[in-house]
Amino acid sequence: MTDKTKTNSGHSANASDTLPDLEELLDDLYSLQDNLLTNATSQASDPALPASLTDDAIHNLEIPILSNVVDTEIDEERKLLEQFNQAQQHLFDQHSAPQTANDTQINAIVNKLVTKMRPRIDQLLRDKIRSLVVERFNRQK
Repeated sequence: MTDKTKTNSGHSANASDTLPDLEELLDDLYSLQDNLLTNATSQASDPALPASLTDDAIHNLEIPILSNVVDTEIDEERKLLEQFNQAQQHLFDQHSAPQTANDTQINAIVNKLVTKMRPRIDQLLRDKIRSLVVERFNRQK
């Protein structure tokens, strides 16, 4: 059970898909608990049970450790989903706000690009000049 939830909690895109799965798992566990308690009471028709313990009370019993684990997993998934939604909203808010760049930032970016592209530009220019020179020599011959 925890292996499935751990693998899903690592993927924030699946956070919304995992939450219903955990709730379905919780429902399945409660129905299994009801079935086990029903089978246990039918098999052990022990007159030593207290009179205050009715069938309804037996069906409403919860397995505390299991309930706590599942509730904790559901809470963690909801928190992850909340964090994902907040981060996504932050990105959308940040993207929609126009960012003004000053001349120094623009010049810095242009300088970096020119520095990276300089060898390739030089090579292309050399090749073009060479082809023009070869063409001119061929015309003169």
